[in-house]
This record gives sequence, C-alpha cells and structure tokens, in this order.
Amino acid sequence: MECSIKELSCIDTVSNSNFFTGVPDSLLSEFIKTIDEKKNVVHVPAVNEAHAVSIAFGAMLTGNDACVYLQNSGLGNIVNPITSLCMPSNVFPFLIIGHRHTLAQHKIMGEIDKDLMQLLKYPEDRYVIVSGGNNEK
Repeated sequence: MECSIKELSCIDTVSNSNFFTGVPDSLLSEFIKTIDEKKNVVHVPAVNEAHAVSIAFGAMLTGNDACVYLQNSGLGNIVNPITSLCMPSNVFPFLIIGHRHTLAQHKIMGEIDKDLMQLLKYPEDRYVIVSGGNNEK
C-alpha cells in the first residue's frame, strides 16, 4: 500500500495502534509528533531499524498493536529480524516506510523498496510506503 504523509493517520491500523517504535526521520517528523501527543500510547524511539522491528515484535507478543516507522534506506537493516523473528512466528508489526528516491544516497533503495517488500513476502496489509515532498535538495 502507498499513501501520502497526510493520508497516514487515516489508515485504521495506524490509528488503532498503541505501540510505536522506529528511527526518527524528517519525512515522518509530523507523524512522530502526533504519536507523542496521543494518550495511552507507548513510543520507544530506536537507534536502528533492526532494533525497532525487534522491539515491536516483543511488544506484539505481549498483546500490543505495534507500528514501526523507518526510512526506506533502513530496509536492509530489517531483513534479519523479519526473516528470523517475524516470519517464523507469523507476527508482523505494521511498517510505516518513508519513501525517498531522488537524492543519490536514496536512489537505489528508492527504486527497489516495493520489490524488496514483495521479495520478503511481507504481508501487503502490514506495511505502507509513504511518499513525501522532501526528496530533493
């Protein structure tokens, strides 16, 4: 699924979640600010994307509805926790992936992020790729 940053809060899975973790990103900064303003929600910023997926996995084992936010450049970091934790246990945190593609450091991952998620067979209803306007200098 794809959406704009403005549409993100309208996704039921996101609005119903009670646990958020991820690596702060300027594209998602307004969204992250709304998390901090919510009541009865746990927010655990992570130092890297693999930690965020692992934290969310643990939160889901305790009955929480967890979301992980990350930039698409961090997708490579989540391959191991997805394949080692999530897939064998059939526990999939909802991923909010900020899509970047125009700057040189984001170009390749921006071209393959959707394909990578399909290759991992991550359930399509458990992630969203968020487009934004801050992809250019």
